[in-house]
Amino acid sequence: MALTSALNMTLNGMMTTERKTTLSSQNIANADKEGYTRKSLNTHYITTSAGSVPVSGLVVGSSDNFLAAALIDDLSVYIREKVVSDSLDYYNTQLGSTEGSNTLSSYIDDMYATLKSLATTPETAANKSEVVNTANNLANSLRDMSSDIQSLRQTAEQRIASSVENINAILQRIDTLNTKVSSFAGNDAGLAEYQDQRVVELQKLSSEMDIQYFYTSQNVLQIYTNSGQALLLSQPHPLSYTVTNIVNGGTLYPAGFSAIDLDGVDITTSIRGGNLGGYIELRDTTYVNEQQKLDELASVLQTQVNTLLNQGASVPARSLMEGSLQGLALGTAFTATGSMRVAVTDPTGTIVNYSDINLAAMTTVNDVVTALNGVAGLTASLNADGELSIAVAPTTNGVVINPLNSSVTSSTGESISQYFGLNDLFIGTSAENITVSSYLLSRPDYLSIAVLDSSGALAVGDRGVARGDGTIADAVASALTSAQSFNTAGNFAAQSNTLLAYAQAFMADAATQASIADGEAQTSYLVYMTSNDLLTSLTGVNIDEETAKMLVLQNQYQASAQVIATIQEMLDALINAMR
Repeated sequence: MALTSALNMTLNGMMTTERKTTLSSQNIANADKEGYTRKSLNTHYITTSAGSVPVSGLVVGSSDNFLAAALIDDLSVYIREKVVSDSLDYYNTQLGSTEGSNTLSSYIDDMYATLKSLATTPETAANKSEVVNTANNLANSLRDMSSDIQSLRQTAEQRIASSVENINAILQRIDTLNTKVSSFAGNDAGLAEYQDQRVVELQKLSSEMDIQYFYTSQNVLQIYTNSGQALLLSQPHPLSYTVTNIVNGGTLYPAGFSAIDLDGVDITTSIRGGNLGGYIELRDTTYVNEQQKLDELASVLQTQVNTLLNQGASVPARSLMEGSLQGLALGTAFTATGSMRVAVTDPTGTIVNYSDINLAAMTTVNDVVTALNGVAGLTASLNADGELSIAVAPTTNGVVINPLNSSVTSSTGESISQYFGLNDLFIGTSAENITVSSYLLSRPDYLSIAVLDSSGALAVGDRGVARGDGTIADAVASALTSAQSFNTAGNFAAQSNTLLAYAQAFMADAATQASIADGEAQTSYLVYMTSNDLLTSLTGVNIDEETAKMLVLQNQYQASAQVIATIQEMLDALINAMR
């Protein structure tokens, strides 16, 4: 019986060696398969009267729960940083450098140069045209940059919707794998394969958003958001989201975008990692800040230039002057102090008629219209857009205004000309829609760079506006290079700076943000790869090791075969001896 026991023990050893050989072959064949972990045989031994007998256990995949959890977190952080870095790098490329010839700062430089030339030779029509053309380039640049920003926000919005779809699909796949793992009825090698697939899906999920997870005693994977809300328990808890198809500067979270909803709770602001966290940050913070800074630049530019131009007058003057302030009605409240001078001039700037109008007793816009209609040769009204409209007859003449000491107290204290926007160069409400006034695009010579004579001795027939007067042009040029007050906008604090310096700071900050984001992405990538390499070294397949193991197993198998052959000979000898 001892020989029989020896034969059984050797056969068990051979069967165990055979399974180990099969697993090593499988490991080598699947070494480059995504998520594959090194499979090994969980061998144990039982003790019999004849000694210890090897018994094959379950096939298991290599794992390290601590490293796996670290890898999940590191991957989520890295993907988020990469999303932000890639987007900011593209944005910075779109802006160009501060030394570029077709950039925001270069257009401000060009506008200053053309205004100085105009101030020197104001009677030259070509110089006025050059100023208007440069201003138009500047407005176009602001709008284009704003459009680029909103386009990037729109892209982020679409990627958010796509990420939500991916998350729901991944949760469904993990739920299916949970079912297969928990109710597995097959060979244990297949179970280990399903577990590998589940880990791969878990990593895909972490690349979409930051998560928490753990395994139940039944080996079921349960997943939660980083703030603790269930994504997958006994069944998936899908996210719901409705994409916003039109995004502009006024489209802001939460009013302008759908909530990322999980079981009736908005989790948008709690998502920090993965694609979803990165795109939410870009859409709701990064590019909102950029738009705010650009809007502040456009606002200060528009206010400073228009304020000065509304103190001026043009030669020739317009036969139809319409303001840029819309939505007025005759009953609109209007209170002001001081007075203004309104004059009708011929094409050379000679006074045809003029009047000084006291604003103190006025209470409505109708009072302003009535007073203007009292000036011979003028007809005032509100046009279809609710703008103040002043017409001159005959149309060979024009209307000019000197706001004198007027201050519209029902508004923010602007001069009356500025309040109605009668000589505005720039119109619009933000960088998104800033444009040059259409009357100047068609007739640049209407640019109000001179000043209507304010002296008490002015008389009909006098030259009220001198063609060679470039006072306002010089003042606007100085405003471009003088310190202005900027409000807090985006990541910029309130500051006193020139328009040119602010524009350069805007562009330089974009480059800085891109550089910082790139550095953070590289750092997070190194951290992720460190975790990945550590986990791979522990759980992945080393072909050299597996090949060496195959040689050892081959020797073991051959030795067992030799033992069986020897036992066979001994049994044959025993049988022959007993005959």
